[in-house]
Amino acid sequence: MSNDPITKPEIPEPLRGMMKMSIEQAKQAFDTFVSTSENAWKSIESNSQGARTSLHALNTKIADITRSNAEANFALVMKLAESKDVQQALELQSEHVRKQMETFTRQLEELRDLTTKIIQEANPAKTDAGTSAESSSVSRSGYSEA
Repeated sequence: MSNDPITKPEIPEPLRGMMKMSIEQAKQAFDTFVSTSENAWKSIESNSQGARTSLHALNTKIADITRSNAEANFALVMKLAESKDVQQALELQSEHVRKQMETFTRQLEELRDLTTKIIQEANPAKTDAGTSAESSSVSRSGYSEA
């Protein structure tokens, strides 16, 4: 009964082959899109070198995350195209979702850290203002008002 086509429907080989070919074409189109996008970002100019460097670092991180997620998704659909039955496909999908949620959490943390660093570098006066005000009150009076 475990090989019963009603309880365990199989995905026909010709359909899996068509799925694989479509996936490969989509991946090629995606790779072209990413390459074009990266070239466009590289051509954007900024008023300051610091802003240009920060923008480049952020863009690189986003491109890396996008590429990583796309590659994981393409790998999943290739595995799905090779799956013999619906149960195997569902198991593959569940595992993929679990891994991608872990990856998504890590990626958000990386973007948060990078964005925080960029903001701090772009506004050094605000970061140093508290320190400068404290040191100037100490130097004017000769002692700290703590």
